[in-house]
Amino acid sequence: MKALFCLLSILVLTVSQAQKYDCALKTKEYQELLKAKNFTGSYEVWNEVIKKCPKDSETLYQDGLTILQYKIDNAANAEEKEKLVRGILTLYDQFYTNFPKAIPYYEVSKAMTLHHNQIGTKNEILALLESGFAKAAKEVKDANAIYTFFSLCHEKYNAGESQYNADSTLDKYVLVNALLTDLQNSETQNTNDYKTAQRGINALAKDLVTCDNLESYFQKKFNINKENEAWLITALTNMAAKCSAKPVFSSMAEKLYSLKASSKSAYFMALATLKQRKFEESVTYYNQAADLETNPQEKAKIYFTLGTGLLANDMAKSKETLNKALQFDPKMGRAYLFIAQLYSYSAEECGKTDFEKKAVFTLAAQTAQKAAIADPKLKAAADKMAEDFAPQALTASEISKEKMNGKTLTIGCWINETITFPVK
Repeated sequence: MKALFCLLSILVLTVSQAQKYDCALKTKEYQELLKAKNFTGSYEVWNEVIKKCPKDSETLYQDGLTILQYKIDNAANAEEKEKLVRGILTLYDQFYTNFPKAIPYYEVSKAMTLHHNQIGTKNEILALLESGFAKAAKEVKDANAIYTFFSLCHEKYNAGESQYNADSTLDKYVLVNALLTDLQNSETQNTNDYKTAQRGINALAKDLVTCDNLESYFQKKFNINKENEAWLITALTNMAAKCSAKPVFSSMAEKLYSLKASSKSAYFMALATLKQRKFEESVTYYNQAADLETNPQEKAKIYFTLGTGLLANDMAKSKETLNKALQFDPKMGRAYLFIAQLYSYSAEECGKTDFEKKAVFTLAAQTAQKAAIADPKLKAAADKMAEDFAPQALTASEISKEKMNGKTLTIGCWINETITFPVK
């Protein structure tokens, strides 16, 4: 009897093991079919695996999205298509339930599935985006999702819906702009996508992002956020282009600078003092902003702004500052174009003789051509500028007549440059 019981136990265990579903083997099976682009076969096996092994791997869900999207793209009719799309939404819910850390933005993904496949209403899509961005905005890296979110909010704002008044829609505008700016720095492989989305959002928001609306919005929020460095930077960034003359901009800039002297805070102080016509202070802040900036290209941009703005009328300082910009970004061809223009304005001042005056224009033309070498996209502009200077520059016969072939000429004054003439 005891032997019989043992035999039955072994038999039950053997049958149980034989019936156990092999998740790894079945996963490999559907993946081989998927690799061979046999979507029908892979779907059948995948559908078994996802039901029996839902916590086995994140890959099950990623593969499932690929398989289901193929079926959606090849659906026989609208009813089948919608059923499959809704299946993807359910899959996203399962994905989040079993692997929440892998896809915290799952509601955004659900919304964009509806949007891409033209299923569901705008209200359904917006509700998912609202919830998804509220929970995991910083995890969203899809430029189209960010643009779609704001465009739907802005549509509600234009329709006059009370939930989307100026302040609440500006909340969304500030959020998406901050996200896109950060993503341009962190996800550099997709920078162009983020820039395109940002341009689109700014174009949409022209009626919303007025100076009056921005001033009112940030003034209301300033007191509760005045110790929040990140908030102040976002606020000042949004106001910088249009509203740096507003008192609240100055107040926020001063507060940010008091919290921490950085390139950004010094830059905002430069803008604020510039609008207050405190020009010497503004120059000081611009230089400090450049000194504190660690990114060479950004440092060059600050020097370029200073050299072509506040210092433009002081040609020596303008050139000196633009040369600093070129030191940090040798590809900044537009700096050469500005220096060339400065030279052309100084022929009478810096040339003692007619030959030297014409030599200044020759130098200006040569400097303009450096722009095209530094940045080939500027070739047309550089050629046009050099062509404009040519009638007032030295000709080959004039150089020969003065016996200057192969020789050099130093132009003093503030220019302080040496020209080498061709041998012939």
